[in-house]
Amino acid sequence: MVISGDDLITLPMIACGGSGVISVVANAYPKDFAEMVRLCLAGRFSEALPLHYKYTDIIASMFTEGSPSGVKAYLNEMGLCSDSVRLPIWPVSAKHLDKIRGLMKSI
Repeated sequence: MVISGDDLITLPMIACGGSGVISVVANAYPKDFAEMVRLCLAGRFSEALPLHYKYTDIIASMFTEGSPSGVKAYLNEMGLCSDSVRLPIWPVSAKHLDKIRGLMKSI
């Protein structure tokens, strides 16, 4: 069994025979990402592809300034949790947070 640990390559990994994913983006967008995985596992890749592309920039932004800072910034903006982290990890920068807010508005 092969399970993806990278949200950006989940669709192609399942297309190559992978069994699933341990996801970061699903913490913030569980419904869409789980649906994408379900569609992939059912072999319905043409239906899964729009969901994959919908989240590629968001997934990339979650790791731009380190993990788990990115996903915590998203969850904080959603009102689901604090964006506080322990050293040596830092919250995302104000500039990156602006980018995250823009990405959130785009979907």
